[in-house]
Amino acid sequence: MKFLKSYPAIQIIAVLLVGFSLLSPYFLTSGNIEAMLGANAVVLIAAIGMTVVFLAGGIDLSIATVISASAVIAGLVMAQTDSVLAGAVTALIVGLAFGALNGVLIGYFRLTPFITTMATQLIARGIAFVLSQGIAVKGTPFWMLDFGFMAWFGIPAVTWVALVLVVGSALAMSQTVWGRQVMLVGSNEEAARHTGINTRFVEFSVYLFAGAMAGAAGFISIANLGNAIPGVGDTLLLIIIGAVVLGGTGMNGGEGSVERTLLGVAILAILTNGLNLMGIPFYDQLIIQGVLIFLGTFLAMRLGARGET
Repeated sequence: MKFLKSYPAIQIIAVLLVGFSLLSPYFLTSGNIEAMLGANAVVLIAAIGMTVVFLAGGIDLSIATVISASAVIAGLVMAQTDSVLAGAVTALIVGLAFGALNGVLIGYFRLTPFITTMATQLIARGIAFVLSQGIAVKGTPFWMLDFGFMAWFGIPAVTWVALVLVVGSALAMSQTVWGRQVMLVGSNEEAARHTGINTRFVEFSVYLFAGAMAGAAGFISIANLGNAIPGVGDTLLLIIIGAVVLGGTGMNGGEGSVERTLLGVAILAILTNGLNLMGIPFYDQLIIQGVLIFLGTFLAMRLGARGET
């Protein structure tokens, strides 16, 4: 019972699973589950990065468009070299470059995270569309295309990549000095500074980490879609933030975890998939998602508070 209070998102997931399984005979089929998992791998990877930024008390509005820029530049490199490895390294470098830019401006120059990442959001979006000329970048190596369709033990290969990143990130946050420093900076930056923590470096590092996750998400999006799409991240920002908050990670810092975000992504994935199967129009789905995020966040706050007493 205490476990459920600590992770209220599990209760929402259980309700959604039972409800949609009763409303649609196709919901719990292996094909639908596999498709649902694969379709949300990009969101999950990016949400890991956003979670760590939130835990440090920041926000990254650029993460979704960095996905687009990473995908486009990696796609162009793979089209020229026919090398998946070169594409992966390129996507990671692009993500790290934007993360470093955010981190330096916010961590060392003390600029406001909201304004800073809004500016880099526009830069990343512009780069993606200028380099691609607004069209999909073709020439993806066949191995990359095959990887997008691979599944191991009924779980898509792209989802396995996301889950490995979830486990690694969760361990980093819970078992390393860096993870504990991030949590302390998010809880009370002034206290963290007085204990000798280099708060500027910690803030820099979380944006660097978020950039790396955005780069990885951009690369995985190519496997998912078959080509590098310049607007692949344009609609993802609110979904990423919604999943993190819905999972129970607060935006004020120091509260939450990567595993909670996994549950938040699961909620939105199940909801979207179930509503699609029911034939609910897209804009009606947005209303339902917004209400669920509001109610889920409220539930997480109330049950989380009770679990601490």
